[in-house]
Amino acid sequence: MAVPQMIAVSLPGSGTPLLADVTSALGYTSYGTMSGDPAAGADRPGPGPGEVYALLTAAYGPDRTALLLNPRYDREILEGAFHQAVSALWRVWWTRLGQPTTLASAVDPDIESRLTRLPDTTLLGLLPGRGCWYVTGLDLRYADADFLRTWHTRSQPPIVHHHRDIRDRIISQIRALSRPADRVGTLPEHLIYRDILATRPTLDAKITLALTDPGFPGMREGHRCQWLLHHPAICVITHEELAGPELGGSTDARDRALARLLTATGHPAETGDIPAPTADGATEDLAVGVGRELFTPDHERLLRRHHSALLPDVPDAPDVPDVADDSPTNPPGPGVPAVSSW
Repeated sequence: MAVPQMIAVSLPGSGTPLLADVTSALGYTSYGTMSGDPAAGADRPGPGPGEVYALLTAAYGPDRTALLLNPRYDREILEGAFHQAVSALWRVWWTRLGQPTTLASAVDPDIESRLTRLPDTTLLGLLPGRGCWYVTGLDLRYADADFLRTWHTRSQPPIVHHHRDIRDRIISQIRALSRPADRVGTLPEHLIYRDILATRPTLDAKITLALTDPGFPGMREGHRCQWLLHHPAICVITHEELAGPELGGSTDARDRALARLLTATGHPAETGDIPAPTADGATEDLAVGVGRELFTPDHERLLRRHHSALLPDVPDAPDVPDVADDSPTNPPGPGVPAVSSW
């Protein structure tokens, strides 16, 4: 039987929309970093009264829940209460997964407090329908200890690790952060690095910055998420596998990756109902191998010097001579961690 909840760890620049298309096709509503994706289940009909009872009871108690679900009660008040409870549950999960939050939030602190005290096994059954929590990293230092213990014991909810060749991730991030401010997003680190990238006159200089600044979006996450590649309970899927033939991948690799995902989430092992992505203007940044074409030999040396651990095809990082470059070779200190839109 399909699991009701799953967690997708998709590193920044990994082509997360391709994975979101797949999880949406499997009936999962996207939360977290992909909650605003228009293709991620926004058109799905809302839950019925029976589906929201557990969440409303946990958030408001049985007496108020009975009042809210009374057919004669104001429907708009019920919908507002439901969305407030979902927002609080979202924030509780966001915190347990080690994602930074803002101090100010529209979430009702009383509801959040009640949900925070619930064990993970109970939280998994509260969200109506199926949900996929998207995060850009899962750092063992910041994830909730009780969540990790529960997951270690039960391997639930299933965790999918979605990643991509680091060169392509860097190019994708540079392109995203070079767009107008209203398209960059709400993560503060994106706004900061958009300003920094604007001071680099060439693409070569931007790539050098990304390779030498440990705070550049996605670099720290890549290093801190290496454990996901090795744990036997993690379902690992690459962007190159999901890309399909029109984006530089292959049908066989995509089918194998989808089969692993379906097995991990308890779906029938049939991949034919999930359409492959097509090449169009919206998927320009999703093509496989763009980074290899744009990286110079100097960039490759920097990549192996600073990030050899993120290159599974390179067992050992060779000694590399200093690379002459006009860009700063003394990277700034670690950047400010990403803050969610809360």
